[in-house]
Amino acid sequence: MRKRIHSRSELLLYIQGIRSLPKEFLEEMLTWEAIYKSPHSPSFYSCSEKRWDFTPAACKRVSNHWNFKSRRQPPAGQDLHCMTDVPVKNHYFWTLAVYQEGLWQVQFTLPCVRRSDW
Repeated sequence: MRKRIHSRSELLLYIQGIRSLPKEFLEEMLTWEAIYKSPHSPSFYSCSEKRWDFTPAACKRVSNHWNFKSRRQPPAGQDLHCMTDVPVKNHYFWTLAVYQEGLWQVQFTLPCVRRSDW
């Protein structure tokens, strides 16, 4: 179950543990009506209905990993989880994407930062 983040200060507490997240993503997430933290990874969603095998249209995701294989079955018609419309670099970059028509549509990608860069 995804954890809903209720305030800016609560989001900042989560972000402190993620030392590589660029501030542009924090600013973006603060514009969302609600923020949900994945229980499995450093990923954040704008929708409460997101499940492993279901993503509602227009859901936003901020993460540092995309297009990955896992032990669980990916959504119907896909070989990978969190498939994007264009290639993205994992782990050393963060990406914001919006889910549309069965794929995550990349909005922007930025390299990881050191916290002192804020």
